[in-house]
Amino acid sequence: MYNTGMEESILSGGRRLKDALTLSSIFYSGYRSLKKGENCFEGGHFLTVIFAESGSFTLKYQGISLTVTESFITVIPPQTPYTLTCENLKARIFACEFALSSRIPVDIDGKLFFASGIKLPLIKRLIRSSLAVFPKGDCSHTAEKVNPLDEHLVKNCAEILLIECIKSTDKSVIDKNYPISGKGESAKTATKIYEYLTQNLHRNVTLEELADELFFSVSYIKTAFKKHTGTTVMKAFTSMKIDRAKKLIKRGSSFSKIANDLGFSSLQHFSKTFTKEVGATPMEYKKSLSK
Repeated sequence: MYNTGMEESILSGGRRLKDALTLSSIFYSGYRSLKKGENCFEGGHFLTVIFAESGSFTLKYQGISLTVTESFITVIPPQTPYTLTCENLKARIFACEFALSSRIPVDIDGKLFFASGIKLPLIKRLIRSSLAVFPKGDCSHTAEKVNPLDEHLVKNCAEILLIECIKSTDKSVIDKNYPISGKGESAKTATKIYEYLTQNLHRNVTLEELADELFFSVSYIKTAFKKHTGTTVMKAFTSMKIDRAKKLIKRGSSFSKIANDLGFSSLQHFSKTFTKEVGATPMEYKKSLSK
């Protein structure tokens, strides 16, 4: 049975992450074996956790290339096709693909996490419990009688594993990506605002639109968000866009495409906003990455 005491210990300092990350559906979990030189292409419609149990392989997606060796975990964002290529004689891989009901992004793609400390028992428990749900490692072959406890354990382990990975990248990531503090109706409203902004980085959003979406006045929207984040809605939205722009620059996207994908009115508007936020032009920022 799952140790709830251990869960409380794990979540120390990450309670807001636990509140934000809710796993809704499991679509696939199971093992895959690759031989040397063998390629495997996947559609990657949902968030995917991949664990290299043995051997090594190259993972490629969205301009990212990672060499994943034994005992390392990586996370692939949703709606992302990816390719696995075996690097040695063979590799044994465990993959779990699932959806989150929350709209908060899990922004840890392009990173590797060593399965040590609490991550190792979590990944082992995730494998054991998920194989009880998908005995053939195929979403079309679930167990004849799925034990609700097994399904609960899969979701619980996956959520906490993601939290541990997020926490290990940067301690400030909790406040940066999950900034809502406090309780009550206004905190819930601030969280909904943040989620809505996250889902609409590709376009412009107005305070009036947010008010209509959440059925509150513009005044209440502004007050609730400022109370729980310490900043204004529009400043937060701009900062979120620029943070996303930095990641896209690192992946090699053109400035014009980034400007278009993030809803800026023009390349000049994007460049001006980026320079104001970062203190460097997009080109200067790009050049700094290669130093």
